[in-house]
Amino acid sequence: MEEQTFEAPFDEMSAYTGMRDLAMFEVGGSAVVHRNFVRLTGERQSQKGWVASRTPMAAPEWSATLELRASGSSMHLYGDGLAIWLVSNPDHIEGPVFGREDHWTGVGVFFDTFQNLDHSHHHKHPYIYAVVNDVTKGYIPDAEKPDPAKQALPGAVDNSGCSFEFRYLESRHDTSVLNHTRVHLTFKDKTLKLRLQQTALGERGEWLDCFEMKDVELPSNAYFGISSATGDLVDNHDIVKFTVSSLEGVADPVAHHAAWVNAQDAQERAVLEEFDLRPAEATQRDYSRVLRAQAAAIKSLTADVNKLKQSMEFQLASLADGLASTKSNVDAKSDDLREVEQKLAQQEEEKEEVKEKVADVEAIKREIKSEVLAASTSHRSSFYFLFLMLVALAGVGYNRYRKIMKSHYL
Repeated sequence: MEEQTFEAPFDEMSAYTGMRDLAMFEVGGSAVVHRNFVRLTGERQSQKGWVASRTPMAAPEWSATLELRASGSSMHLYGDGLAIWLVSNPDHIEGPVFGREDHWTGVGVFFDTFQNLDHSHHHKHPYIYAVVNDVTKGYIPDAEKPDPAKQALPGAVDNSGCSFEFRYLESRHDTSVLNHTRVHLTFKDKTLKLRLQQTALGERGEWLDCFEMKDVELPSNAYFGISSATGDLVDNHDIVKFTVSSLEGVADPVAHHAAWVNAQDAQERAVLEEFDLRPAEATQRDYSRVLRAQAAAIKSLTADVNKLKQSMEFQLASLADGLASTKSNVDAKSDDLREVEQKLAQQEEEKEEVKEKVADVEAIKREIKSEVLAASTSHRSSFYFLFLMLVALAGVGYNRYRKIMKSHYL
């Protein structure tokens, strides 16, 4: 179903922005289309990115294959995750549920990598689970007192989720850009099934059956979408391929998917086999052996070049996210530094003013001391003058007294 499908390489360009785009899907938020993958969110905090189909899903029974890569540089702390949506609302409204609105109508399949330590879980993270909603319930994954009548909860329906390590640690030596997680989601006979497969350096692992939900009611003419979000913890969430096909008239969805995968592999081999040379001289075995070796080398070189291109694109995208995050942090630190410099300058000005005030106070103190000293000296001089005057008067009176007494005796 072409209107529900996109896969790398993405070579279509938007006539408005000049950037890579998806023809049948809306690309929004932090999502960026690269040639070999769509990055919904990078390793930056508080991002929300999405792709949403512009065409409703008409088939009542269907098979969807998602090829994703969730990876990051942190060994223990990462989040939040991503989600596959099939909902009645054709417009993607940004919200708190892996980048989309709460209270949806339809189903959300959540790939939850964030381990909330505030509440205990009945499952181990990363955890993959499906939640059906009829717009009346709020999404509360870690409710202390769950109420299934009012809350959309993980595990509210039996066999609706599983724990699966689908996230890759980028610092591991056995991890490359070819490490993907393949998700096969089917809906048939009102049963929603999901199984998973990991790849490592191009090798495919065994399929793991994750959940099987029965008696699922989905809205007709619903819209597919994929969204992702980061919070305080971050990860890269990349989409490589999303393919949808109808299961009408298909008895076995797993066999149908295996046949489709085999057809895809055969098509890829046919492209590489163009490098094989078939000489007319079939009897010349040495010549044929050399040509086969050259063809094998060409195929190996082509695979290595393609891997290198993807690796370079992945690293450049991660570098761009890292530089943007670093620039944001540096700008914030620069603002803080300027504020500190302003406060220091203000403190220096206030310090100079204090020095001036101290100098004024010292000058006033010196003036007061001088006045006190002057006043004290003036008071002492007046006392001495008065004392001398009294002594002089006493002397004059005493002399006159002697004269009177002397004249009396004579």
